[in-house]
Amino acid sequence: MSTKNLMEYILSQKDHAINFLQKLISFDSTFINQGIEGNEGAIQEWLSKQLTEWGFETRLIEPNNEMISSMPDYNSGHNYEGRPNLIALSKGRGKGKSIILNGHIDTVPLDNINLWKHHPLSGMIEDGKIYGRGACDMKAGVAAMILAVKYIKDCKLELKGDIIIESVVDEEGGGNGTLACIAEGYKADAAIVTEPTGLNMFCASRGVFLLEVKVTGKSSHACYKWSGVNAIEKAYKIADGLKELETRWLATRKNPLLPSPTITLGQIEGGISAATVPSNCIMRFDIKYLPYEVNANGIQTKVNANDIKEEVMECIRNTCQGDPWLKNNPVELNWYLSVMPHSIDINNPLVDVVSESCDEIIGKHVISGLPSGADARHLQNNGGIPTIIFGPGDMENAHSINEYVGIDDYIKSIQVLAKTILKWTSEDSL
Repeated sequence: MSTKNLMEYILSQKDHAINFLQKLISFDSTFINQGIEGNEGAIQEWLSKQLTEWGFETRLIEPNNEMISSMPDYNSGHNYEGRPNLIALSKGRGKGKSIILNGHIDTVPLDNINLWKHHPLSGMIEDGKIYGRGACDMKAGVAAMILAVKYIKDCKLELKGDIIIESVVDEEGGGNGTLACIAEGYKADAAIVTEPTGLNMFCASRGVFLLEVKVTGKSSHACYKWSGVNAIEKAYKIADGLKELETRWLATRKNPLLPSPTITLGQIEGGISAATVPSNCIMRFDIKYLPYEVNANGIQTKVNANDIKEEVMECIRNTCQGDPWLKNNPVELNWYLSVMPHSIDINNPLVDVVSESCDEIIGKHVISGLPSGADARHLQNNGGIPTIIFGPGDMENAHSINEYVGIDDYIKSIQVLAKTILKWTSEDSL
């Protein structure tokens, strides 16, 4: 069967593809307490049985914390009992390039169900869209990568290279699931992470630090406020200093694929009542930074994550030095999450192959970057595997009430992935 016939076959399987995605959405696979626990077990068991019936070699493997604890960006304290990764293998006849297709099966919680137009586990269709928690982030991507391989197998197109499908757990909690796949020894000549990209190719993603700042004040009754020290007001001085740092970053630090670095105050807690001067305040910041910066002359400079941390801490130190209370009552800093950035050379052969496939199916290709982090960083930084991010759905729609994916984009993503797999695995291995 020709590639053209494969594309026609995929179109003929539209109802099957929709039903498969609806089935995935029907499972509650939410993560719990930032990934310390999770509900991924049932859907992984179901997927394993389904893929085995379709002729894949499958394994269910619970991440082993001891095996991954020394790896960068490891998140400690997570329990994986009953939360296995699913690995599915489709072997080629030999001597072709191999590829990993990676996607996470966990979703964020089912919040504010009463505000949804359809129940978040319904997979309801309306106006050419499939609604549900994870429809965009990222069960459509997982479904697309699985079906791209299944439909190739249905059409009996023999491939030279191996295909490894990874349906991983706990991406939303930091990515230990993909780290576990790397620790288990799964490698390939290239990888695609099927996060929602709007069918664009993301060749870079920003790094992230989460920082907690604890500020101590002195409590008093509000009617004698001058005898106390307001920890919340002192905390705002630090927040203002970091806002100035962000402004400098926005003006001077650029990357053609990504937004400039940002510092976001996402949480603030403090005080015990309105009538009491607060003696404590906790702020939590999201700090996003670039994998590399490009100056006005087009020269690239790799960003050192430790330098970003040092800039933030220096800003906080300078702010505290200018305030007598903060100078003598040091704040506490807790860097409680790290997400490495990721980037792949846009001249990499994988980018060429995906670009050609997009041109043939969509009529164009767009190279851009992911403003947040993704498991692509693990595959590339820890696994040494050239990795891009490509999939159906718009990231701005992820984690939202009435989350959805467009059916047309979903079907096109299956076609692009199928073409990419055919082109890539037909080339001689590296």
